[in-house]
Amino acid sequence: MLQRIQTVYLLLASICMVVSLLTHLAIFSFDGEIVRFEAMGFYLNQEIIFPTWGLFIVGNISAVLSVVIVFLYNKRMLQIRLAAMNIFIILGYYAFIAFFILKRNPELNSMFENIGIGIVTPFVAIVLIYLAIRKIGADEALIKSLNRIR
Repeated sequence: MLQRIQTVYLLLASICMVVSLLTHLAIFSFDGEIVRFEAMGFYLNQEIIFPTWGLFIVGNISAVLSVVIVFLYNKRMLQIRLAAMNIFIILGYYAFIAFFILKRNPELNSMFENIGIGIVTPFVAIVLIYLAIRKIGADEALIKSLNRIR
């Protein structure tokens, strides 16, 4: 289980999603104050001004699903399906981020400063999950070819 490269890819994808949940996604300035956008909400002076629990839940689902996929090593086709579903969950995570930025930014009339590491790490997770899907598919093809030889 842990000696397979797809396991490493999936665990790294899970770590990427956890990093995205724990770091800031973007930074805005509002009346000279810094507003940080994190997965849990928008923070002004370490105080939450707008919670985004849905974003946090979607990110957690993706991180946990990557770990669950690792333990389904006997069911390779199910692994592939769940990994593809995880990619769509991460794309939904990005859609949620865009929704909250587009919803809150005009409302607060704040200025965009810069993006955080939390925006980039889900993309890295998508790439890692895609690589895991390719390796799982290669394992499935190898098993099918061995069954034909018998």
